[in-house]
Amino acid sequence: MTNTDVRQAQFLDSLYDYDRERPGQVPGVVDLLGERYDPNDEHVWRGIVRDLDYQGLIKLAETMGFDGTRAMITGSGRRDVEARRARRADFTQRNPLVRRAVIRYVYANSPAPDLTPMLETYHFEGEPLTRRDLDTALQYLLDKGLVHGVDVAEEILIHIRLTDRGIDCAENFGGSVGEFLNHERGGGGNTTVNFHGPVTGSNVAWNSREITQTATTTSSGLAGDELASLVGAIRQALPVLGLDNAEVTRLGGQLDVIEGELEGDEPDPGVVRSVMRRVLSKIGEVGETQLGLLLTVGTRRLLEEAGIPLGQ
Repeated sequence: MTNTDVRQAQFLDSLYDYDRERPGQVPGVVDLLGERYDPNDEHVWRGIVRDLDYQGLIKLAETMGFDGTRAMITGSGRRDVEARRARRADFTQRNPLVRRAVIRYVYANSPAPDLTPMLETYHFEGEPLTRRDLDTALQYLLDKGLVHGVDVAEEILIHIRLTDRGIDCAENFGGSVGEFLNHERGGGGNTTVNFHGPVTGSNVAWNSREITQTATTTSSGLAGDELASLVGAIRQALPVLGLDNAEVTRLGGQLDVIEGELEGDEPDPGVVRSVMRRVLSKIGEVGETQLGLLLTVGTRRLLEEAGIPLGQ
């Protein structure tokens, strides 16, 4: 996550907790931030809360002076926080990303005296990593022969370096331990996943290093299940679009927001439009893959038919 992403997530967390403790009250942004607020960063925070408002996650009441600006979390914002907190507690998602972060950190800082600096600078879903996160990851990497160092006490390793296998994992697999180990086990074959609904016939080579995808889109008018199917198709495609694991997780959270909106009795078109625009923008940043382009075209077409075009 970028520093901006972390600040957005933490601000939403604070607003969510405030709303539960003081329902009906609308806090000032500066008061809510407390010690995190630095007047020198006012322009940064103003941009952050405006972006959250644009995404439909908060309702913002701005004043000329930033210290008078107030914010209220929306239903979409609450769902975003709840989905992110569920992911934080899901160690099947958390542990692989922490291991990847440790591999990349040690690669960039070898020999790393220890992993303590990661507690200040690394986050999972906007939450700082814990000592438990790092100890668990380091033990796993040690057991798999990806790191080594000086063992000074039980479960304490200093002057940490990557082994040759660890360097291979970092340089050829971006630090993804799961992909590296799967490659070692010979799991480089193709797996076919069929996308249903408005995007069909998509052959996705999940593990292959050389990927060819095809997809066809259908246009049959607006239906909530079609939009939901399309969101599901995008979610399945994320791992093969060239995104790193952190971005896959982040975009998955944004898709959660869209799905939550679509499940409501009266979906907010503005929320669907703004969040989907951000998802497609990120997909476009990693390169114009054939599958990414086709998903983008299919999404734009379906939303246009729904009366909520994404625009340029």
